[in-house]
Amino acid sequence: MGPLHAELAVAVQAARDAGAVILRHYGSIAAEAAAKPDGTPITRADLEANDLLVAALRAAFPDDGLLSEESVDDGGRLGRRRVWIVDPLDGTRDFVEHTGDFAVHVGLAIDGEPALGVVHQPTTGLTLTGVAGRGAAALVGGAAVPVRGSSVAPLERLRVGVSRTASDPPLARFVAAAEAARLTVVRMGASVKFMALAEGRLDAVVCLNDREREWDTCAPEAVLREAGCRITDLCGAPFRYNQPDVRHLRGSLASNGHCHADLLELARPFAP
Repeated sequence: MGPLHAELAVAVQAARDAGAVILRHYGSIAAEAAAKPDGTPITRADLEANDLLVAALRAAFPDDGLLSEESVDDGGRLGRRRVWIVDPLDGTRDFVEHTGDFAVHVGLAIDGEPALGVVHQPTTGLTLTGVAGRGAAALVGGAAVPVRGSSVAPLERLRVGVSRTASDPPLARFVAAAEAARLTVVRMGASVKFMALAEGRLDAVVCLNDREREWDTCAPEAVLREAGCRITDLCGAPFRYNQPDVRHLRGSLASNGHCHADLLELARPFAP
């Protein structure tokens, strides 16, 4: 895969520039939010951040494929080894509700594997990066500070992140089972949960619905892998990227790796 130095530099700058666009809209979101055909919200911030990301990536890497939540997928990416997978504003509901828990995702998949990921939280300025074989880092000022997931294994000591906005019955049942097993359940928005996992502030993150897509997990997974973490669907199967069907139909479990098997056993009965 090579060191991917140029790719990382472009991805970080594009994510931060997209974050600046998003913040310019943050004070006027109530008037601009609309609904997609599937009922999920979309704003001008999503679209303008998407335009910026797509233009930057296509200018820098014209031979690569590209998949974005807010762009029409013409299928041309399927013939490419290298595909950028982006979500210009992961957590639009949290953006609309003004929680601060939203992020920009810029991921690069090579031969179906997440090779590079940048996750940027505009409201805090935190940027996490992960490059295959080079580790995960938080960009602080001009320095890259290594990050690593926790090593907690016993279920009764786990801090598990779940959606702030989801209210699915399976999630409610899982929360009850988790609390009965003495896990601490933490509600957080969007991929801010993944950022907390990579930094060791959470021990796992569970998604118990079929609404996640490749752009929700590609960039975070690149970071998580390099932070020593693991992510699978709720049957324990790894994700492959740049697939014809971009849906994750069997939910997801991300963990520090040490508790993965036990948490899969607890969560699997509540899988979609």
